Amino acid sequence: MPEQSENTRGPGRRIEDANQSLSWRKIDHDLEFRSTILPRVIALWHARKMADRLPGRNDFDALELMAFKGHLALIDVEHDPQRFRFRLIGTAITRMLGRDATGMYLDELYSAATYDVAVEGYRYCVATGLPAKASGQMVHANKDFVPFESVDLPLASDGVTVDMILKASDFVS
Repeated sequence: MPEQSENTRGPGRRIEDANQSLSWRKIDHDLEFRSTILPRVIALWHARKMADRLPGRNDFDALELMAFKGHLALIDVEHDPQRFRFRLIGTAITRMLGRDATGMYLDELYSAATYDVAVEGYRYCVATGLPAKASGQMVHANKDFVPFESVDLPLASDGVTVDMILKASDFVS
């Protein structure tokens, strides 16, 4: 097994400097965007959501999701202990990040401090069943020069317990 430095977590996995500024990501709930993609994803999520039930992954057709041209990711939510894993990451996202973390757990990918910032929106979705908007710079991917907007949308296969997050991301200037 390769020796781990403080900049890796897990065998051979590179992460960013844990001492970086944590101001790279801002969570808010106004759901107003510069992106033209994100409002359409939210509208689709609302169209699938019932008054008292969250949509599940099966409520979305793969073809309608493909219309967002790789700007979507699916994050599995595990409970007890709470963990998040990238199930799928769209090509527009992987191309911008310069990496594909599909199948990886976020707590194995990032330093503890960066992880807490990166999953803040996911935790909000799990706790409230509501969408969370994030914006900032792609510091967590060592691309602090790339601005982004994203929205995290809770999914629940039983309509109640969030077990997946539908994430839409756009890279805006």
